[in-house]
Amino acid sequence: MSELNARILFWGIEGAGKTTTLQKIHAKLRPDLRGELRHEPTRLDPTVTYEALSIRLGEVGGIGTEIELIAVPGAPDQAMTRKQLLDRVDGIVLVLDSSPERIDSNQAAIDELRSSLAAYGQRLDAFPIVLQYNKRDVADPFAIEDLHRRIGFDQAAVFETIATTGHGILSTLTTISKHVVRSRRAGSGDSPAAHTNAPTAATAATIDRDAGSSHEILEAAILSESEGPGEPEDDLAGIVELDPVADVQPDWNAVAGAPPKSETELGAELRIVSVGQASLDAGGRIRLPLVLGDESGQTRSLTLSLRIDAPDGDD
Repeated sequence: MSELNARILFWGIEGAGKTTTLQKIHAKLRPDLRGELRHEPTRLDPTVTYEALSIRLGEVGGIGTEIELIAVPGAPDQAMTRKQLLDRVDGIVLVLDSSPERIDSNQAAIDELRSSLAAYGQRLDAFPIVLQYNKRDVADPFAIEDLHRRIGFDQAAVFETIATTGHGILSTLTTISKHVVRSRRAGSGDSPAAHTNAPTAATAATIDRDAGSSHEILEAAILSESEGPGEPEDDLAGIVELDPVADVQPDWNAVAGAPPKSETELGAELRIVSVGQASLDAGGRIRLPLVLGDESGQTRSLTLSLRIDAPDGDD
């Protein structure tokens, strides 16, 4: 039987959530379809380790399929190790730290990734890639939109995640896995240069069915949230589609392609696209960042400001 072995790297700055993402994936997958979460020594310095996790999908279209997930070390002095791990990579999840104090640091990681791939004679747009905006629970929507425009990945699927809770993690994994399996089977086998871009964010939820069997197998590997000792396993079909993150993803394709629209340019039917973390300003007001969207996919960022005054006579 033919075999397909693929490598997916989770790339990002130190503390962005790469290791936590792998830990949550490991916890969510059935033990018979995934290996142990390993700490592998690097070839350049055996005292430095990186996390790796193997997922065994079994036969996909008659081909035995295994995917190796790798979280690259994010420390600034590990650039050569990160570059070495890019050898023979098949797909990349770019884990972006959305916390306000670190969001600008992501650009350096992206620049390094492009430079390291160039040393292999490769371009970033030659690979399946998914953007994982992590820590969305503490994110400032204004800053995320600005970063998304600056990095310029118009054709990448995008997910907002909270790795510590697992929010959005399974959707990210399933999407990049489908892209990689489809790219490897439809292209040149072992040549990463033949890989094509992932679909746009607007079509990420309805990717064509070329890799449908790998999607179904991966879904079946995901443990039911309600599964417990002595309980029958729930019907797992559609677990990833039911991930709440799918209901609150901004139209990132529209965000990347145009500056924010003024309020008068939004349609009449508005919805809340995403909500940032509430904060208390110096005046005692509660500030809540929001992203609103209309039926055409246009978005606008704003901050809702609230102040609660105690009734007269109350302390």
